[in-house]
Amino acid sequence: MKNYFGIISLAIIAVLFSSCEDEELSMQRADYTGAELRTDGYYYYMLQVEHNGIQEKIVFPIFLYRNGVSIMAASFNCSEIEQKENDFRNGKLYHTINGYKIFWSVFTISGKSIEFEGWDDLGGAHLYTKKVYGKILNDTTFHIYQEHIDGIDKECDRTYHFKQFSPKPDSTNRFIK
Repeated sequence: MKNYFGIISLAIIAVLFSSCEDEELSMQRADYTGAELRTDGYYYYMLQVEHNGIQEKIVFPIFLYRNGVSIMAASFNCSEIEQKENDFRNGKLYHTINGYKIFWSVFTISGKSIEFEGWDDLGGAHLYTKKVYGKILNDTTFHIYQEHIDGIDKECDRTYHFKQFSPKPDSTNRFIK
C-alpha cells in the first residue's frame, strides 16, 4: 500500500511538471534576405502615459536580424534612452535577456506583411506562444495590428519607427535554433 501511494505521488508530480512545459514555436527561423525593412538598427514604438500627474513616453524596442531572429527588449522611459542604448552597445542588454525566452522571437516577411512568433508567460508557470501580425508601411516603418496568444486574438495599434544603430546586441541564443 505504501508503494502504491509513492507511485501515485510520482505520477501526480510528473503530470504537474509536464503540464508546465513551454509551448513550441510553430514558425521556423529562416534567414531574412529581403529589403522590405532595414536591419541596421532597431525599431521602436513610443507610448505616451501619465504617471503621478506627469506625462512620460515609454519606448518599446525591437531588433530585427538577418538570421530571422528578433529581440523584443523590455520597455523603458524615453528619458533613459542614452543609457539604454549604451546597454545595447556594451552587451548589458544581451546578458540581461539571454536567459529569458520571452524576449526572443522569430519573424518572417511576406510582401507587405510581417509576422513574429515568440513566447509570453501570461502570469503562469509555462510559456505560451505568441504571434504578432503587422503591415509594413515602408522600409523604416511597420504597424502591428493584432496579437494572438492562447487562442485569443487582440487588436493592436502600434506603429514602429526605425532608428539606425550600431552595434546591435548579439542575436545568438539557446532558444531559437
